[in-house]
Amino acid sequence: MFDERFYISSGPLKLSCILEGTNSFLLDDKCGEEKIFSAAELDSSVKGQISFLCSKKYSSLVPLASASACFVTPELSGLIESQNIIPIISSAPKAHFARSINKLVKLRKNKNLASKSSISESSNIHETAIINDGAVIESGVEISPFCVIGPGVHIKSNTFIGSHTIINCAVVGTGCYIKASSVIGGSGFGISSDEVGIINIPHVGRVIIGNDVFIGSNTCIDRGFIGDTILDNNTKLDNFVQIGHNCTIGAGTVIAAQAGISGSCSIGKGVRMGGKVGLSDHINIGDFASIAAGSGVMNDIPAKEVWSGVPAMPIRDHMRAVSAKRKFGKKFKK
Repeated sequence: MFDERFYISSGPLKLSCILEGTNSFLLDDKCGEEKIFSAAELDSSVKGQISFLCSKKYSSLVPLASASACFVTPELSGLIESQNIIPIISSAPKAHFARSINKLVKLRKNKNLASKSSISESSNIHETAIINDGAVIESGVEISPFCVIGPGVHIKSNTFIGSHTIINCAVVGTGCYIKASSVIGGSGFGISSDEVGIINIPHVGRVIIGNDVFIGSNTCIDRGFIGDTILDNNTKLDNFVQIGHNCTIGAGTVIAAQAGISGSCSIGKGVRMGGKVGLSDHINIGDFASIAAGSGVMNDIPAKEVWSGVPAMPIRDHMRAVSAKRKFGKKFKK
């Protein structure tokens, strides 16, 4: 369900109402009376929610689903029906699902109503900072000039927020240090298209930041698509780091400058990641793994291994490949 600190629900809505304006249809029109309260990812869905399935690659998620209805391609509709979920036949399930989210939920608008927020008297908030309606600022928090703290944001005790930082749809733990000009809880990058055109995928999740987390300047941490982006305790991020939507980063992980983590990556605890590392989406990095600077990771990395290169591979394999290339180059010059 949507976190009401950050979002306003429009549900419940009839399924027929949700489908209006999309080129999708029900196999049985009577199903249009089904009431939908919110949207969810398929494997975590429950009764009263709507979801989507756009590829056979994700068919393993269906047995875990309990949604009331699901946007699905015609060839996969039988799989959805077998789970007692109403199939919504669609040529563009993800795009139509995105349009349904826009009907079911709205982002709370920023209103500078600090009087309706809970602000500790022992916090130190600069007069130029904007604290929006419903925010919770605990004791010992320092908020620097020209920061914007969005509606419902919760910042726990003894955390420092650097100037020009923007925080939305987030819970920030105790003892964190966030340097200047970072953006936390912004909408993630996602697009899809249907018969109407290209649509920006709405992101209606949160960012959850643990305790004693360090976040460098100009770092961006996107909120979840549906669900959360999570940084566990004692995570350390350098300047200019990008964390995509729905990523999870384990405790004690250190990520150097200019690293880019695509959406839905899972990074274990104690990971060390050099500067300019890039991860493709849905990558899993095991506990205490290390990734050399400049690496491009396109496959999962097991725990405690050291990888490098583009595409990234175990460092010994990479060094052998580099050595062989040098030898070949010398031989070719002769």
